[in-house]
Amino acid sequence: MKKLLILLALWCTTITANASLIVDIEDKVYDIDDTLTVNVYISDLNNGFQKFVSEFSFNLLSEDSLLTFQQATFGTKLDVDMFTFIPSDKVVDNSAMNNLFISEFSYANSFDLFAAQDGLSRFLLASIDFKVADLGLAQFSWGDIKASNEFGVAYNDITADDFSVQLGSQVSVPEPSSIAIFALALAMLVRLTRKAQH
Repeated sequence: MKKLLILLALWCTTITANASLIVDIEDKVYDIDDTLTVNVYISDLNNGFQKFVSEFSFNLLSEDSLLTFQQATFGTKLDVDMFTFIPSDKVVDNSAMNNLFISEFSYANSFDLFAAQDGLSRFLLASIDFKVADLGLAQFSWGDIKASNEFGVAYNDITADDFSVQLGSQVSVPEPSSIAIFALALAMLVRLTRKAQH
C-alpha cells in the first residue's frame, strides 16, 4: 500500500499544468500620476484534476518608460502557514533593465494549501501598482515564468500572453471633409486671380 501511495504521488507531480497567467486591468482612461494596477492570476488549475501552487516567479518586461513601479501586493492563497513569519515574497525592480521580478514561496504544508486552494480554477498571485509617468501605449511581455506544486516540482507549459495598456485617451484626428478642402482651394484660387488682376 505504501508503494502504491508513493507511485500515486509521483504520478501526480509529473502531470503538466497547462496553466496560464491571466492579466486583469481596469478599463479606464489613465492620465499622468494615476495608478495603474496589473492583477496577475493563475488560471486553468482545475481541469479534471486539482493542481496546487506552492511557489511562483516571473519577470514582467516593459521597454518603454511610461510607467514607474510603485509596489506589489500578493494574493492570499500561498502564504497560508499560520506558524511561519518569515517573508515569503520578493520584488526586484530593475528599471534600468526594464525588468520587474516577482516571486512568492509558501512555507505551508500540503494540507494548508489544500484548504486554501481546493476547488479553485484561478486565483490572484499578485497585484502590481504602477504610476503613470507619460502617455502612450505601454507594452508588457513575460519572461521566465515558473510555478511549482505542493511537492516543489515545477509545472511545465505555463503560458501567458503579452499585453498592452493605452495611457491617456487615444484621440483620433478627424479627417477634413472634402467640402472644406474644396472651399479652401476655391478661396486660394479667388485670391490668386485678384492678385493677378492688380
